[in-house]
Amino acid sequence: MKKFIAILTLITVSILAIAQDVVFVATAPSVVAEGEQFRLVFEFNSKPKSFNPPSFDNFYILAGPSTSSSSSIQIVNGQVTQTHQFSYTYILEASKEGKFTINSAKAEVNGKEYESNPITIEVVKGSSNQYSAQKQKQGPNQGYDQKVESSDKSSDVFVDINFDKTTVYRGEPILATISIYTRQNISGFEDIKFPSFTGFWSQEVETPSDVHFQRMNIDGRIYNKGVLKKYMLFPQRSGNITVDPFELVVLVQERSGKAQSIFDDFFGAYQTTKRRLASKAKAIKVKDLPLGAPASFTGAVGNYNLEASFDKVKVKTNEAVNLKVRVAGSGNIRLVDAPKFTFPAGFEVFDTKVSDRINTTEQGATGSKTFEIVAIPRGPGDFDMGVVEFSYFNPIQNKYITLKSKPLSLTVEPDGTEASNVQMVGFGREDIRFIGKDIRFIKTDKYVPQKRVNFLISSNKYKFIIVILLALFAVAFWWIQRRRLFMGNIALVRTRKAKKVSKQRLRMALQFLKSNNAEQFHEELLRALWGYISDKLSIPVASLSSDSARDTLLERGVINNDVEEFLRIVSICEYARYAPKGEQSQMANLYDSSIELISKLEAVLKN
Repeated sequence: MKKFIAILTLITVSILAIAQDVVFVATAPSVVAEGEQFRLVFEFNSKPKSFNPPSFDNFYILAGPSTSSSSSIQIVNGQVTQTHQFSYTYILEASKEGKFTINSAKAEVNGKEYESNPITIEVVKGSSNQYSAQKQKQGPNQGYDQKVESSDKSSDVFVDINFDKTTVYRGEPILATISIYTRQNISGFEDIKFPSFTGFWSQEVETPSDVHFQRMNIDGRIYNKGVLKKYMLFPQRSGNITVDPFELVVLVQERSGKAQSIFDDFFGAYQTTKRRLASKAKAIKVKDLPLGAPASFTGAVGNYNLEASFDKVKVKTNEAVNLKVRVAGSGNIRLVDAPKFTFPAGFEVFDTKVSDRINTTEQGATGSKTFEIVAIPRGPGDFDMGVVEFSYFNPIQNKYITLKSKPLSLTVEPDGTEASNVQMVGFGREDIRFIGKDIRFIKTDKYVPQKRVNFLISSNKYKFIIVILLALFAVAFWWIQRRRLFMGNIALVRTRKAKKVSKQRLRMALQFLKSNNAEQFHEELLRALWGYISDKLSIPVASLSSDSARDTLLERGVINNDVEEFLRIVSICEYARYAPKGEQSQMANLYDSSIELISKLEAVLKN
């Protein structure tokens, strides 16, 4: 029996290996320097019977092809999966400048011929100090050179903000990519200041936590480009909107002295230099939407579709019915308002419930937004509700598009509780409660006069109670007005609650500390410190920086030691969040120092 199962398993694996789709891929750097050596790899997921490489014109073959293979079998819940990996590797050298294409290689697998993808390689002019293609994740070496140098695009390291579009309509999405370009080794980042994107509604696009570098040619020089952040921007006003520069301090590893031999590349001394980088301010031209917008247009820009329906088409009076309107598509969908819809008289309408399922990617914000309106019919009848109408502006077609749902109708049957002589249509819930009780029968029995009785309303005690109530009302009115003025002063409310909010964030940081989640701990601790300063000093977080925080705290009477301690903790947290690789700080000591620092700042800033 065991032998039979083993044979059956082998047959199944063989069938799966034959049935799987064959993948044949060629990979190589897109940009190389003249005279530089690089690898060209052809990879298969099935073993080829034969392999025919292409011609390598304009490149020297220094080695290859070297072959390698690997395979694995997994059985999970009875499902057998077998994977193979075969590769042919060549070491090539670029012989001259230009852009060259290496044609497809051919291979035979299971009796069929397959071709790889062609590879286009740009060869730029080489130089004696050409940047070598190394991995950019290296930890800090030796001590820091504390001098911060300036840098611009003409240097070996610079940053930039790129937009996929620079001329858009109001509400049209723009992808902003913040990148760093380098020809040197980078060990980390400090003092990062992202733009505030004033004039835009911004949504961060999810990117890998680690910075991955990719080679590219810029003005004839090879740089390694790493993406730091991506944002999806939605302009909220027309005109030229300037995006503030992106700033950071980058830790660059440089050799201290000239290399004397090849061994100096491995054992030579390095020093880490801090360089302050800033991108150039850029402007986006935002055009206003064309005139002639439909009445049902509420600001939606993009490409959408509309669905609307009742959860049931036949109900009884006083029974709730739910109208569900779903808008789906891509664009500024998070800012889409509910389509206007009017119920007939006799329906009691409640507030609209909004839910959404939206995903923000490099292609934009896509998903759906659902509006649910609950209404209660108070009278019977057949109601023709009409249609739900929704309009949006399509920037690609440059015109307004109006969508209409299918006609909606509703049949309301009596539930047996209606009075035949009472018209219920138009009454609310409180009105219906008193129908049939507001008119009493007239008494027809004999009236017997009674003696006059002294009531409380005519006594002095009643007058005294009235005076007390009026006084209490005046005090309550004064207190409510004072409370309203206090709550209307947003800056004062944030200042009063700054310490409370920071304690809540510190408690979250303590949970991450206990779970040894270093990244989340440093992020929450950084939010607690910056949030406290922002609330206490009534300064938006986007306007805060290390320099402005130092100046403002010193002006408010905070001693210099406490100011430097605040900047030290912020710097450690920034480094721990963004450094590709670095030493772990003592999180417990950092947490205690933050609590002590906020207590000291509260004692000075409480007034």
